[in-house]
Amino acid sequence: MLISIISFIVVFTAVTLAHECGHLFFSRKAGIRVLEFGLGFGPRLFSFIKDRTLYSLNLIPILGFVRIAGLDEDSKKEEEYFTAGESYQTKTPGQKFLSIFGGPLFNLLLAFLIFYVMFTFTGVPKDISNEIATIAPASEAQRVGLKPGDRIMAMSGKKIQKMANVVDYIHKNPGMPIALTIERSGKLFKVMATPRLNKKIKIGMIGFSLKPVYVRTNPLLALYESVAQVISTSAFIIYTIGLLFIGKLSLLDLAGPVGIAQFTGQVAGEGIIPLLSFTAFLSINLGIINLLPIPALDGGRLVFILIEAIRKKAVDIKLENKIHQVGLTLLLVLMAIITANDIFRILRR
Repeated sequence: MLISIISFIVVFTAVTLAHECGHLFFSRKAGIRVLEFGLGFGPRLFSFIKDRTLYSLNLIPILGFVRIAGLDEDSKKEEEYFTAGESYQTKTPGQKFLSIFGGPLFNLLLAFLIFYVMFTFTGVPKDISNEIATIAPASEAQRVGLKPGDRIMAMSGKKIQKMANVVDYIHKNPGMPIALTIERSGKLFKVMATPRLNKKIKIGMIGFSLKPVYVRTNPLLALYESVAQVISTSAFIIYTIGLLFIGKLSLLDLAGPVGIAQFTGQVAGEGIIPLLSFTAFLSINLGIINLLPIPALDGGRLVFILIEAIRKKAVDIKLENKIHQVGLTLLLVLMAIITANDIFRILRR
């Protein structure tokens, strides 16, 4: 549990810092004053001022924030600390766009950098091995005694030539007992495992993941592969969001902070490479979700910037912030529901 919490804090801090640094960097590029760059919430533990921005570390080390001059009503009380020309409200739609879009953009850049470092030093994942990496709790794999490090040598008495074919067979045959020959510490033994139907994605699953096979590459090809990985991961996340909107996926199928923390701990136990991969995925996820045109998210701000660009006049900031406040309230309620579902899901195991 402690590993899960620490890993969760480290990973979330990394993706949060990337997001808020994006807002900070592009706000400054647009000539907008950033009043505060904060990590965490609650009582302030430590702070300092640099380049007229207050940097603060707060008690609860989760998430972060930037306070941009002129973006909220509290800025009215601090107008003595910035000039009218440094206010968000006095900037052009293009400058405002940079300030807001910079957060999600830096999340994508963080993911790219993680993939690039991984692909340069460890190689590009091109296939899956026969070695089990993780075992899902309360799964069929756990029931039959499979463990991380086990190697799947044969299925139904036939030597395995390609693990992708084994995975495909498991997916297509839920409820069908499968004889697997396993190698553990140089010894062979057999288990009978029956894939369980995953009703959400309509496939059979035993409940294990396999270690990837990495192929060494040169830095230039790693650059291409990193961009391709960011694009493909972004497309997958957008596709998943689309399933939510058309009702093919329930909101209760999603993981909240508790579920993500638990999964982060599991991934951390696999090693640094899986943890880095998950951090990159989470960073892309945060960036894409923040671009959704929902009040309180960056995408909601971008909608108001688009409206301003079309009508040549900004929406009153007080009205805009009230709409964002309603959106934030609804998002917090939704997060509470998902978190409660995470807890119930863990207790049911």
